[in-house]
Amino acid sequence: MPHVQPGPDYPYGSTPLRPQWRERWALGLALIVLICASGSLLAHRDIWPLERMALTIVFPALLGITLAFAPDPPTLISRLAKRLTVAGCAIGTLSGPWLAPMILAVPALLASSVAIGWFFEDRRHG
Repeated sequence: MPHVQPGPDYPYGSTPLRPQWRERWALGLALIVLICASGSLLAHRDIWPLERMALTIVFPALLGITLAFAPDPPTLISRLAKRLTVAGCAIGTLSGPWLAPMILAVPALLASSVAIGWFFEDRRHG
C-alpha cells in the first residue's frame, strides 16, 4: 500500500496527534462521563444482565472517555461537535432503553453544533 501524504488542508497538519491527558476540558468531560456511568451502573447492577450493562453503559462510557482525551480539532465548530458528542455519551450511559433513539439523534446534535459555532463566529467577527 503506498504511503499517502496529507495535503496542506489536513486539519492537524504535520503535528503529532497526542492525547490531552492534562487538558482541563478533557479531564472535566471524562470525569462527567465516569460519574454518569458509575451512577448508572449502581442503579442497574441488580436489574440488568451484564451484557446489557456493557452495551448501554460501559461501551458508551469508553467512547466518551476516548473522545474526551482525543486531540481537539483546530476549528471551533469541530471542537464543539466533539464536546457535545462526549456529553451525549455521558447522557447515553443514563438513558437505558433510550440509547438507540439518542444515537439516531446524533446528526441533529452535530447540526446544532454547526449552528452554535456559526452564531459564535458571527458574534466574534461582527
